[in-house]
Amino acid sequence: MKRWCQQGNGALLLLLAAAELLLMTRMQRQLDSTLSFTHDERRYWQTLVLAESSLQWGIGQVWLMGNRSDEQCLGYAAEGLRVCLRQVPGEHYMLLRGEGHLPRSSSVMVLYQRVVPIEPDGETSPLKPIAGGWLDFCPERQEAICGG
Repeated sequence: MKRWCQQGNGALLLLLAAAELLLMTRMQRQLDSTLSFTHDERRYWQTLVLAESSLQWGIGQVWLMGNRSDEQCLGYAAEGLRVCLRQVPGEHYMLLRGEGHLPRSSSVMVLYQRVVPIEPDGETSPLKPIAGGWLDFCPERQEAICGG
């Protein structure tokens, strides 16, 4: 009679299966992390585009002129656009603030554009952007001027 001797093949298979399980778990975590990063990146670009669109839409609107110290805001809810205009004290330009906000999100992207009225002596006027006046931060030291 011949006796069969176990030579550790079962233990080797268990060790390989455990290593494969660890590798697959690590790959799943990496995929989850990449998916989360991609989702965050997509939301960032969407809010940036909405903020830029708000600025462009606001430039095309007709605003009240005159010696105004208060902030004027307009919104186009169907597209998620919101823009506000404020005269900067002591300056010849005005500050236009465009906001980008995604539904079901708490984050808001805010961009600024220095603008001047096309018809400064009129009661109302569309706006003209100042070249190089687009900013992704508030250009004024007084936070009250930037709104928010």
